[in-house]
Amino acid sequence: MESKKTKIEEDIILKIKKLRTEKNISQATLGSILGISNGLVGNIESFRYQHKYTLKQLYTFCTYIDYPFEKLFLTDEELNSANFINTLIEKIINYDE
Repeated sequence: MESKKTKIEEDIILKIKKLRTEKNISQATLGSILGISNGLVGNIESFRYQHKYTLKQLYTFCTYIDYPFEKLFLTDEELNSANFINTLIEKIINYDE
């Protein structure tokens, strides 16, 4: 089945899922942190549905686990580049569209 998400959405969602599992945070707990149902978390993590996290939800989760928000969007190489702010803004806009 073809994914209903864009490449950047898939990348961000996979990073969140990886961080969630590394921190032993269940879908139900993540839902509670974000103020959404664990069913919605499941739909977001599935590529069969168009659902994705909002920017506020991404920021909330990053703050909760003390993870730099910009690392969701940028590689280490991009983070160390002179124009990383512009790259970050472009990627955030692409994710949010």
